[in-house]
Amino acid sequence: MKKHRESIVYRAGNYVVRLLREQLPANRVFHNVHHTINVVQGVVDIGREEKLGAEDMEILMLAAWFHDTGHVYTYAGHEDRSIMLAQEWLRGQAYPEARTAEVVRCIRATTMPQQPTDLLEMVICDADLYHLSFPTYDHYQELLREEWKLLLGIDMTDEEWRNSNDAFLRNHHYWTEFGQERLEGRKLWE
Repeated sequence: MKKHRESIVYRAGNYVVRLLREQLPANRVFHNVHHTINVVQGVVDIGREEKLGAEDMEILMLAAWFHDTGHVYTYAGHEDRSIMLAQEWLRGQAYPEARTAEVVRCIRATTMPQQPTDLLEMVICDADLYHLSFPTYDHYQELLREEWKLLLGIDMTDEEWRNSNDAFLRNHHYWTEFGQERLEGRKLWE
């Protein structure tokens, strides 16, 4: 069994954290290293509950680490840049092409609106929006609100923002069995 610090997932995490810390624009107050770590933890929690094997978990964790790295270069269409960064890094690690294709497929599945087609894609999609089930969701949404204001010029009143978020939460649903049974009920919209 590989030692944890020698694993491809651990090395990917180191690479991504360093990349985001050093190159992510300061206006990414939501899509940053903290969000990425939350998504990785979501993959671990959801994948474990869905009883995924080690190979599937490796693919998902690599996808989670890389899914928002494209924010270093662009906001709109960041998934394509994330895919390019993942492919380049994985190629440099001599990671098998067939498994790289699975990582790419999972990153692509996080594009909004999410439309996952299988369990791996469902897990990464649920993990990407894992924070919707956090008791601290209201604080996360304020970071997203600030990011949209800084990057997109979207400046909503408190009421507009609250209504927009409430509508998003009502219309959103988790894809996995774990998400539907455990996370859905934690979402705070009333």
